[in-house]
Parts: sequence; C-alpha cells; structure tokens
Amino acid sequence: MSLCILAAGKTVTLSVAAFTLSWTHSVERTRWQEDWKVTSSSLQVVEARIEGSGAGMEPPEGAVLKEGWW
Repeated sequence: MSLCILAAGKTVTLSVAAFTLSWTHSVERTRWQEDWKVTSSSLQVVEARIEGSGAGMEPPEGAVLKEGWW
C-alpha cells in the first residue's frame, strides 16, 4: 500500500502499510499516540493511546490504564 501526504504545499507518497501519529497536547502537556493502517481505499485507526487524562481528554468507556497510558 502507499500513503499520499500533502504538507507545506508538497505531495509525498510513502510505501507503508501502517504508521503511528504522536503528539503532545498543548495545554495538558500529555502525549497522544494513534496507530493507523493503510488499506486500498482508506485509512483506519487501529489503536489510540493517551498518557494520562485531562479536560476534554477523558478516556472512553471500557478503556484500560496500562503503564500510564489509557
């Protein structure tokens, strides 16, 4: 599979089957991670993790806290 990304006015095509997005919340300063899968017709979220919780960042029902991550 390949993933086409448009950023800063340039298009880049990557030959990947999966990738992880990771960032730090600007207010709470907690880390977030999302694992994505590239299919022939779409992107699918496989798993999401939040390090801690805070305003507007509550883990969903059924979430499990494991080693500091929801």
